[in-house]
Amino acid sequence: MNHRYLSFMVCIISLVYAPCFMQSQTKKVSAEIVYDIPETESRADALDNALEEAHAEAIRRTFGSETGAKWVNDTKSPYIRYYIDSITGETSIFVEVCGKAKRVTKKEISLRIDTKRCLESGHCNKTTSFREGDILNIDFFSPAAGYLAVYLQDEDNNMFRLLPSVLNNKGSHEVKANMNYRNMLIPIGNGYIELIAFKPVEYNQLHFIFSPNPFTIPEDEEMDNELRYLEYSVYESWLARNRSRDNEMQVKTIEIEIRK
Repeated sequence: MNHRYLSFMVCIISLVYAPCFMQSQTKKVSAEIVYDIPETESRADALDNALEEAHAEAIRRTFGSETGAKWVNDTKSPYIRYYIDSITGETSIFVEVCGKAKRVTKKEISLRIDTKRCLESGHCNKTTSFREGDILNIDFFSPAAGYLAVYLQDEDNNMFRLLPSVLNNKGSHEVKANMNYRNMLIPIGNGYIELIAFKPVEYNQLHFIFSPNPFTIPEDEEMDNELRYLEYSVYESWLARNRSRDNEMQVKTIEIEIRK
C-alpha cells in the first residue's frame, strides 16, 4: 500500500438533472464472499450485511461499480457457512449467492465541471493540466439539492478523500440547490494541499459521487498529513453496494494531468 503524500485543493462539479429515461437489462449473477463479523454486530445483522455484500459483489462482477444495478431475485438459496478461527476466536460467514440482477440506466445527468489550476497568489485558470505545486480547485452548481463526495485516485489506485472534509466521517457533503459554489477549497490543517508528481507526468482521476438522497461514505483512515485514505477495492465495493440501492446516485470521473 503506497501512502503517497498527494496535494490538491478541491474543485467541485456542477450536476444538472435531466429527465429520467429508464432502461433495464436482466442477467444471471453470482458471487461468494467471506464476511468477518464485528464484535459489536449481532449474528442476525451480520448475516443481513453479508448477504448485501455478496449481492453487491455479484453485481459488481457483472455490471461493474460505475453502472447502477439492482438484485432482482435468487435463483437458488444462498449457501451460508459460519467459521470460527481456532486461534483468535473470531467468527466469519462464507456466503455464496446466485440470482438475477437488473441494470437500471438513466439518461445521463448533464454535469458542468470546472477544474481550476490555482497559484498561491489566488489566480486561477480553468484546466485539467497541472504542474507540481499547483492547487486544484473546483466550481460547483446544482439545480437540485443533494449530497456529494469527491475522491482522488492516483496511478497506484490509492483513493484520497477530498469531500466531505476530514472532520466529517459519517456522511456526504450537503449542497444546496441553485447555489454557485466558487473556488470550493478543501482545507488541510492550516493550509491547502498542493499537487505532487512522483514522475515527469502523472495522470490522476477525480471521482465525483452525487445523489439527491443522503448516503454515508466508506470507512477510511487518517494519514500523517491529515488526508483520509482507503484502498480502491474498498471504494469499489462501497460504490457498487450504494448504486444497487440508489438508482439516482451519479458518478462522474475527470482525469487530470500533473507534470513536474
